[in-house]
Amino acid sequence: MEFSKPREEHRFLEKLVGDWVVTASTGHEGYDPNDPAKVWTETVRSVGGLWFIAEGRGAMPDGNPGQMVMTLGYDPRLGHYVGTWVGSMMDKLWIYKGWIEPDGRTLTLEADGPSFDDPQKTDVYHDVITFIDDDRRTFSGSVRLPDGTFKTFMTSEMQRRT
Repeated sequence: MEFSKPREEHRFLEKLVGDWVVTASTGHEGYDPNDPAKVWTETVRSVGGLWFIAEGRGAMPDGNPGQMVMTLGYDPRLGHYVGTWVGSMMDKLWIYKGWIEPDGRTLTLEADGPSFDDPQKTDVYHDVITFIDDDRRTFSGSVRLPDGTFKTFMTSEMQRRT
């Protein structure tokens, strides 16, 4: 068996490696990145240049602590990005299929998840990571509506810690 080697697609994910702080968020009313009791941080590391693990923690809107773990990689046999997301606030394992948008700086991650209206049904969600530059990025979550468009329900701005 031949060992895998990082590809160009993996190099895109390398830009995530480091320590990040959420500087603004529409998902948390009253969010204050300068308040240690409210701030969300994320640390991203590489596993051999093939897999990337993001671990985030901070306060949920209700003040309780929250944690999340995202894994990302690229599967050349499938021809797309793959990954997972879990969080302390839900018992759903999200499984991603992703792609880079034509702008070359946006990764869209698609997953099926429980419907906001009826948890017995599923909807299609997009988590989107967009690099503004090497040290700033955005993250947004949206859900597909019946007409096929996507409605954004949360956005965050993140800055690399130096």
